[in-house]
Amino acid sequence: MHGAVCRAGSKGGIMPLDKLTRIVSLDALSPDQASVIEAVRVWALMTRMRRSPDRAVAEKLGSRPAATQCRLLLSEVAAAWPDRLCVSPPCSEALSHDEETLLAMVDAAGRGDRPGFDRLLADLLPAEQRQHLYICARMFSRAARP
Repeated sequence: MHGAVCRAGSKGGIMPLDKLTRIVSLDALSPDQASVIEAVRVWALMTRMRRSPDRAVAEKLGSRPAATQCRLLLSEVAAAWPDRLCVSPPCSEALSHDEETLLAMVDAAGRGDRPGFDRLLADLLPAEQRQHLYICARMFSRAARP
């Protein structure tokens, strides 16, 4: 079961059932998106092991600046999330809902779609936290571009 699959946010919103039951596979992602998910999973695993994930994340993303921005984004997301951040194990083909949300955040921020970013997280986080995460996601998106 994925973490916090039915979140009631500050506005009392509930996630639609079709979104809860849909399973997204790594195979369905673009190579860039798959690299981000692999980096997220390595970061989570190594952080739990109390080891520095920087080198391994840089290998997944192809650059140290991207790894640094990824680490910053994930640290901020983990601190802001109302529930524990749920990341699938590195060997899993299926994405957790939180991994899907992270990809959508990075995508929206990378396109400069602030209204879309806010819609994505409006029921989950207050505006002040969304602003900070948007900046972090935008910086990561810029650093991760080839």
